[in-house]
Amino acid sequence: MARKEIRIAATSRSRIEIAAQIVPAFYSHIQNPDFFVVTLSIGSSDSELGGLGVPIVVGQKRYHFGFANPAGLARMAFLGRGFYKKKIPLRAIGVFPSWDRLIFAVHNETGIQSLEDIKEKRYPLRISCRIRGRFRTTSFAIGEILKAYGFTFRDVEKWGGKILHASNPSGRERAEQIKSGVANAVFDEGLKNWGSLALESGMRFLPIKDGVLRHLERLGLGRGSVGPRWYPELDQEIPTLDFSGWLFFCNRDLPSDIAYGMAKAVDLNHLRIQADHFDRRPMNMGEFCRGGDGGPLTIPLHRGAKKYYLEKGHL
Repeated sequence: MARKEIRIAATSRSRIEIAAQIVPAFYSHIQNPDFFVVTLSIGSSDSELGGLGVPIVVGQKRYHFGFANPAGLARMAFLGRGFYKKKIPLRAIGVFPSWDRLIFAVHNETGIQSLEDIKEKRYPLRISCRIRGRFRTTSFAIGEILKAYGFTFRDVEKWGGKILHASNPSGRERAEQIKSGVANAVFDEGLKNWGSLALESGMRFLPIKDGVLRHLERLGLGRGSVGPRWYPELDQEIPTLDFSGWLFFCNRDLPSDIAYGMAKAVDLNHLRIQADHFDRRPMNMGEFCRGGDGGPLTIPLHRGAKKYYLEKGHL
């Protein structure tokens, strides 16, 4: 019997660590493990193994499993909208909790109180954002939002502004850009890493208007909010884009026993998996297979995974 390879695509340290934890459990609990090879492939967030690229390679069956962040990315691929030109037959194993929001923060000294103000005043903002790339979900989402407001990063540069890149939200570059005042705006996700510093430094979070959020929802991306519950400095809820969830998915045609085995592997290890809730509480299997405030379940469960959760009483 020829050996069957199971391939998992992962990017970012957190998702790589999750995959590395569940692979041994999956391998040890499948039938006839001698006839399986499980491969964990690691790539950058701007590669086909991460961001906007991974639903494509899973849809093409080049990889069996991948992660989508935010969870709404998987729905956009499932619907065949936005970045995707056709529907991709994806199914979920579940969603690992990772609370996050995409936020547009601007310093109070600019006088900017809305995204509309930026265009109307042709304000030369100095914006700290992530390095852009073809497969970067953050770049795609920000681009869609700015386009809906009628301007782009290039327009900001034409008005005399600057685009300052930070390799990741938690890096030293971002903190130094905010503290020094080199950046007077931040457009990014990973809010837990820089949100408090931005507010302490005199920035405000700008709301995204309802019509733009409805456009994003049609694409498959969900709305969220950030308010006093998370940041006491805020006196009201700020509507914005939900960037929560590491949705773990596969192709619809994946054999049920493989999806069942992967769901079981997650269950056996879920107490050891580091969840990324805002309050740092551990994950549980109920929220993994149903979704929660750490990330919505945006596409249907694979029938094999669903069978396991029903048997175990998680659904």
